[in-house]
Amino acid sequence: MNITLKDIEIILVFIVSLITSIEFLLKKFKNQIRKILEPINENINNIDISQCKNFLVKYLSDIENNRYVTEAEKQRAYEIYDHYTNDLKQNSYIHNKWDVLIGGNNEK
Repeated sequence: MNITLKDIEIILVFIVSLITSIEFLLKKFKNQIRKILEPINENINNIDISQCKNFLVKYLSDIENNRYVTEAEKQRAYEIYDHYTNDLKQNSYIHNKWDVLIGGNNEK
């Protein structure tokens, strides 16, 4: 069996075409998946923001009304406040209330 230069060229063209086709299909598939997941991710983000607000409003209300909060609740409040402001990039009435009741420094 003799393999000619032309045979090698045909094989290489086939391989390159196959790789290009696979890359194209993967890109399309990735874009479709992203379109499907975007609304789900948005809903998860909104739920996350809402849950952080709920916890922080309750915690700040407890502080404002001089209710006892445990050390674990304090630590969790700082974690959630950090997540709320830094990860979720939220700045709302929560931030203002936190500054008034807890103070601008976030030292535990």
